[in-house]
Amino acid sequence: MPRRVGIIGAGPRGLSVLERLCALAGDATVEIHLIDPFPPGAGIVWRTDQHPDLLMNTTIGEQTIFPDPSCGISPHSTGPDMATWYRREHAASDAEVFSTFAPRALYGRYLCDSFDHICAQAPAGVSIRHHPTVATAVIEPRGAADSPAGQRAAQLIRLADGPTLEVDDIVLCVGHIPARLNEERVAWQRFAAGAHLTYLPPGLPAEADVDALQAGETVVFRGFGLNYFDHQAMLSTGRGGTFAQTGTTDAGAPVLAYQASGQEPVLAPSSRRGVPYRCKPITVDHPLPDYPLRYFIPATLERLAAETGGGDLRFNDQLWPLILADLRYAWYAALYASEPEAFVGDPAALTEALAEAVDRHVSRRAAAETREVAGRPGRQTQESSAWSDVESSVIGDPERILDLHALLRPLEDRTFASRAELNAWMLDFLRRDLDAAYRGPAHAPEKALFAVLWAARAYLKELIADGRVDDISFHTEVRGWFEGFVSGICDGPPPQRFAELIALAEAGLVEFVGPEVRITTSRAGERSCFRASSPAVDDPVEARALVDAASPANQVRHAADEVVTGMLDRGQLAVAELELSEGVAQPLSGLDVDPETLRTRDARGYDHPHRYCLSIQLSAVQFGLAIAANPHKSARTLRDAHRIAEQILGG
Repeated sequence: MPRRVGIIGAGPRGLSVLERLCALAGDATVEIHLIDPFPPGAGIVWRTDQHPDLLMNTTIGEQTIFPDPSCGISPHSTGPDMATWYRREHAASDAEVFSTFAPRALYGRYLCDSFDHICAQAPAGVSIRHHPTVATAVIEPRGAADSPAGQRAAQLIRLADGPTLEVDDIVLCVGHIPARLNEERVAWQRFAAGAHLTYLPPGLPAEADVDALQAGETVVFRGFGLNYFDHQAMLSTGRGGTFAQTGTTDAGAPVLAYQASGQEPVLAPSSRRGVPYRCKPITVDHPLPDYPLRYFIPATLERLAAETGGGDLRFNDQLWPLILADLRYAWYAALYASEPEAFVGDPAALTEALAEAVDRHVSRRAAAETREVAGRPGRQTQESSAWSDVESSVIGDPERILDLHALLRPLEDRTFASRAELNAWMLDFLRRDLDAAYRGPAHAPEKALFAVLWAARAYLKELIADGRVDDISFHTEVRGWFEGFVSGICDGPPPQRFAELIALAEAGLVEFVGPEVRITTSRAGERSCFRASSPAVDDPVEARALVDAASPANQVRHAADEVVTGMLDRGQLAVAELELSEGVAQPLSGLDVDPETLRTRDARGYDHPHRYCLSIQLSAVQFGLAIAANPHKSARTLRDAHRIAEQILGG
């Protein structure tokens, strides 16, 4: 009898599990069922029929589905990473591969071709069937969850359109799932319906009803991240407008002009910070080489463990000071390379002070290098007086001294006499960050921080997945502030999007709302509207349309997914909790899983021997799950897929 496996969700993570099952099957007979209403590989997020102007925020050379020797697993795959696939399909150069932020539909085609490749290379005993529908429930005989891992016990997957499947093992790969609307959003939805206005709730921009947004009307966007930039594309070039390059800046950044079609609305993006995440760096040297961290490295952690007696690592007290030292070093190295005139003292004094600070930190002869400041997240900004003295003696221009908080929240406490003044400030901010993106980490201090944080996040991700970081520290410190801090520096859009935003604003098609936005409603007959206001400028933006461009919250307890919600309600799955003190527990964002096996736990706390999770819902035990597998980087997702496949085929 074949081993029967049901994979719920056939996007990139489901595809990785499929690839590993085929790679490890050997002479075994395996029957694999992929359940997804969208084509295997692409799924809904990367569907190949979406608008070609919707871009990934990573380059072609930074994607793969197939494990390579860096993953340390065997057998390796013969499948191509996206760069290899793209070169073959388009006869592209390395420069194009590593400097192109690809359309999402193009990545979808790579994923679909990868599915075809996996099926073509599958062993004779492996059968693969795609069910183009959704799973609505998982049913199992009484006591099946208590059977030993090596003993089969059927599970039934009920499909919305098709037969009920009987399988031995289930892998949940549902990815980003919709969230139920909270009370505020429900109120906006009801207000819009009653006042004949437009409200688009959170979701994938490619699936949004953008046709409801009228030409010439102002549209307020709640959120200034990647979803906003997707809408910006669909409502500009997607409506017939065109961008033309009219020149370049001294740094090589494109200068664009926008020719309107007349079908565009006026875009009013808003957020708590008032500015978008900083855009990705892109240089002639792309892909950027791995940044060699100096302080947040295994050798330093070994010294730290020897001095402190080991134990779980605490982020704020033990790890953040090391990351901060790397950030400082990179900032001033790039500043010296690009603006040596900013220095009035010997830069070596900074390096010496950093080395001494790290040594004192590791040996615990001094308090942490930073201390908390009321109203500012985490331990980011208030440096020790000793370090501040060294900085001020070496750096002549106070504006070039590293201030992480100001970088993250540049509009904080600023006020403007008019919205025109705010718009002018925003255009200057966008132009400076775009220029920095083209100068790159070696010559732009702001992008040097990107290189450090990208490398530090990858290492921290491994430490967390390996169980080396204290749980409370992970959830209250890493998740509490560091995750958002890294996103502000690292997870912004391709630089092209900033160039387009500048051109649209210059064409009069963008109004910036400001920071700490508050959205209210006003009902006055035909003049009913949404109103977006900011303390930075006494001039609220009024609009008949509100687009909720925030990404859906990754909180399984608020999921609006039938199979996950149903399994939670029946106790087949459980929301992970963090025990803060005896009898006090805090619900977490992800599912309760065994971090070693990735088996799901039920409401009784039992690990199901034949049910696994590989998706965003692992967020209670892992970090950085939204980042796709990168080639030649020992991708954790691919290693986790391998581990799951080994257990299924060995059980």
